[in-house]
Amino acid sequence: MKKAVTITVTGILLMGAVIFYFVTFFAYIPSDKFFGFPVPKNAKLVKGKERVNMYDWSKASEENGIPSGYKLVIKSKGCKERDREGASTYYEKGNKIIDLISQTDELTLIKDKD
Repeated sequence: MKKAVTITVTGILLMGAVIFYFVTFFAYIPSDKFFGFPVPKNAKLVKGKERVNMYDWSKASEENGIPSGYKLVIKSKGCKERDREGASTYYEKGNKIIDLISQTDELTLIKDKD
């Protein structure tokens, strides 16, 4: 009986981990414009310029920043958080800097001048 319970609990935990992985990591796509920096798939591009993209994204918040799952994906793609200033968080990958600005329902990415 104990063995069956252990197997069931282990299976449930494993399934939960697999679901978390797929929901988290497949919700973002790499952006060529921003050196592979992940962008939420369901974020709607509302304004794009040479160095800036602004997205309408309901999960962005000025008070709470970005969701922890998004932070995890950014880190897994080799981007390191370098600095934080108000709504801006600066990420570095190699010698490239991305400024991610999280405001209420709005996500903005700005890349350094090349």
